[in-house]
Amino acid sequence: MQAGHQSDADIYIYDEIGFWGVTAKQFISDLNALGDITHINLHINSPGGDVFEGIAIFNALKTHGASITVYVDGVAASMASVIAMVGNPVIMPENTFMMIHKPFGFTGGDAEDMRTYADLLDKVEAVLLPAYAQKTGKTTDEIAAMLADETWMSGAECLAHGFADQVTPAVKA
Repeated sequence: MQAGHQSDADIYIYDEIGFWGVTAKQFISDLNALGDITHINLHINSPGGDVFEGIAIFNALKTHGASITVYVDGVAASMASVIAMVGNPVIMPENTFMMIHKPFGFTGGDAEDMRTYADLLDKVEAVLLPAYAQKTGKTTDEIAAMLADETWMSGAECLAHGFADQVTPAVKA
């Protein structure tokens, strides 16, 4: 993260989300260290990661008070796509992607443990649906169907479905 002009900051999520990459603890600490900024340029190139770490990052950005422009620089997949929903606008070059899917995870134990974990995954999905619905204007049922299909979208498809607000030409070297 780096502060640009006194009121702007550039933030990059260019890794997995969670203890093996971008943690909520470090992200929020770095965000707070930027001081009083009024605009954030959030750049994302992430395959996603831990849903609870991602929710904490999403909430920190959503409640920060700065206006946020999200740039999907490569891919915003899984939990990274949820974080991207904080942007107003979300900008995607035409050669970038977003992927949304139902939450998944791993557990062990007996049959009751497995049922309990399946219920948790359903609760997690219910918590994530409004972030997509608010950004896109779609119903939570429409979003749930897209999650069930593990939907991959190009920049143009994201624009058509409301996940992005602007598509730019592919960046040329």
